Amino acid sequence: MTHEHGNLLIVWNEAYNTGIKIIDEQHRGIVSIINSLHHDLFVRDDESLLRPTAEMIMGYTKIHFTNEIEMLTESDYPRLREHQSRHDHLIAEADRIFLKCLKEGGEATPFLNFLKEWWVVHITREDMGYREHLIKHLHSPHRVMIERKGRT
Repeated sequence: MTHEHGNLLIVWNEAYNTGIKIIDEQHRGIVSIINSLHHDLFVRDDESLLRPTAEMIMGYTKIHFTNEIEMLTESDYPRLREHQSRHDHLIAEADRIFLKCLKEGGEATPFLNFLKEWWVVHITREDMGYREHLIKHLHSPHRVMIERKGRT
């Protein structure tokens, strides 16, 4: 595990921004929790936080995925099923790797490596795949009118 960039596992890059505020906030939040886990394990050498922090990462990820799918459903995203299937696969794989790490005495490097790869790929490839579609939907005149009516 490298300790560059001030001991961050994932350094946030502006290229990760989708332009969808809540999605970007949630992505940054998840990356922050992953970086906290990395710090606790490799800088503080405190493995007691592995389980609760991993559970926090997975719980928040499930909230994020639910929000993302709701937005994609509302926008009639044509690749919704494929995106949902990818979410399901990632959650199952993360759970599998995490449980394996626990069985092997709490060695978290495989779990952290998976999380890093997962989030960088998820954001830069998969989420950028729906970016234009969702931004167009969010800024459609019909949707903006409905939102304004709901606020008055």
